[in-house]
Amino acid sequence: MFDVKGDRPQWAVVYERLATMKIGETVKDAELAGLLPDAPEGSVKSAFYRAVREMEDVHHRTLDRVRLTGYRVVEAAEHERLARGQHKKAKRRLKSAWRKAHSADRSRLTPDERRRLDAMEDHLGRQQEMIRRLEGRVATVEADLKNARRDQKQDTASVSDRLDRLAELLEKHGITEKQAT
Repeated sequence: MFDVKGDRPQWAVVYERLATMKIGETVKDAELAGLLPDAPEGSVKSAFYRAVREMEDVHHRTLDRVRLTGYRVVEAAEHERLARGQHKKAKRRLKSAWRKAHSADRSRLTPDERRRLDAMEDHLGRQQEMIRRLEGRVATVEADLKNARRDQKQDTASVSDRLDRLAELLEKHGITEKQAT
């Protein structure tokens, strides 16, 4: 049957350690394993991921894998990169799921199984198409935003140059700020 592994949940033990970490600090794999000495390795990972979810909800911080070392608390600006990575993984998993449904030998299925699998394949294909359309829209908006920022910088530079020339002309003709007031 089910045996309790301590007086507190494993994730809570890991969370207590993660909650004390500062941005940029790294927790090593060996330290994580040491927090739960009697737990099998897979159990430590599960507890860690649950503790990370709690960190994200409560402290608005997350961790990123440092290869062959452990996990690092990341800066807020890095969350976008991590989110994009998760999104990319999700798209690959969706494509893989569609491929599995598509590649089944329909001749070996019952009519009911075939209908369910066809419906699943169709649903997964529609999800992929919707994601492609949304990505196109996002790319267009991001390109427009980039162009607007570039134009704004150019306009700001132009206005700044004109203001500098005006200040030079005023100074050349002997008009200073004190005289104008």
